[in-house]
Amino acid sequence: KQWYQRRVRGFSAMFLVILVLLVLCTSLVPGQSDVGGRRPDPAGSVVDTCQSLKEEAQAIRREGYSAIDKADVIREQAYRVKDEAYELKDEAYEIKESSMEARLALETTLVESLALMKSQATATNLYIQEIRATLSSVSSRIDRLEKGMEQRFEQIEDALSEHRSAIDEKQTEIEEKFTVIEEKFTAQSTALDKIGQKVDDRASEVTTKVSETQATAAVIKSRQLTWISEIRLISLYKATEENNRHPSGYDSDLVTDGQFVRDSQGDNSMRTYSHTHSAGHNNKIWIELGGLFRIHKIKIWNLRHCCQERLIGTHIYADDELIGTVIKAASTYDFTVSDEDPTYASRVTLHQPLAQHTHVLELQVWGNGPFQEDDKFA
Repeated sequence: KQWYQRRVRGFSAMFLVILVLLVLCTSLVPGQSDVGGRRPDPAGSVVDTCQSLKEEAQAIRREGYSAIDKADVIREQAYRVKDEAYELKDEAYEIKESSMEARLALETTLVESLALMKSQATATNLYIQEIRATLSSVSSRIDRLEKGMEQRFEQIEDALSEHRSAIDEKQTEIEEKFTVIEEKFTAQSTALDKIGQKVDDRASEVTTKVSETQATAAVIKSRQLTWISEIRLISLYKATEENNRHPSGYDSDLVTDGQFVRDSQGDNSMRTYSHTHSAGHNNKIWIELGGLFRIHKIKIWNLRHCCQERLIGTHIYADDELIGTVIKAASTYDFTVSDEDPTYASRVTLHQPLAQHTHVLELQVWGNGPFQEDDKFA
């Protein structure tokens, strides 16, 4: 701002000088005077001088205007700088306030930390004092214990001295007893050796007996295998039953009576076949074999004189296993069980699911047995 004021004063002085020169030039041009006894030349040097001064004055004025414009620009820049300075000043005040707040917070934190450290130091000192007191108490107790131990050791040594002779006597007695025990142990060892020899001899005899028993068992097994290899008629005269009994004497027992050459012995009163009462569904006739047998073949003898087709559709079961089904009319039917799939059963059943009379001249079951459930020969 001071620089700007100096520039304005400088330009004002220049304008005053220019105005003075212009006044002088104006007063000299219209008059006449003698200078050196001669009349001055109107077109002389004064006019030229005034003209040049005028031009210089105009140039100076132009420079003055230019300087004024520059001064305005500088003033605007100064104002902007001033505004920026005020903004910086405000920011500085804000920074100062923030720093004061931070300093205050730091001082508060430091004071609190120092107070906390002081309180902790106090507590630590108290704790150290307590530890020292505890250590002192422990040390005194240890001293008392050491003294007590020393006294106890002295008492033990005295007691050991008193009982040493008794211990020596007891040791001598124990050694004598140990000697007796060793003698008895030697005798027992000798007896055990004799017993061991006897056991070995007995074991040899048992081994010989076991070998003989195994040989006998092998012979018995061979005989059993030979016996069970015989396939025989196992259904003859066995108990039978049916679920649709005829009231005129055509009982199911006729299928195991061994009479299958003729249907009757001369007249109808001597019929030898079983006949159900009605032609209902699910007629059944079965044989109770009386034990568990291996089934090899089942043979059915059909009627000779008529009605052979009524047996078509009948299922033949060994217990719950299906052996076969009648699929055509015939006089006899043979159902053989494969040796690759042995079948064991205690009952053989004929089941006709169709609505037909069921009549059978003879039902023969061929096989071998009986067997226990856990003693099957496959």
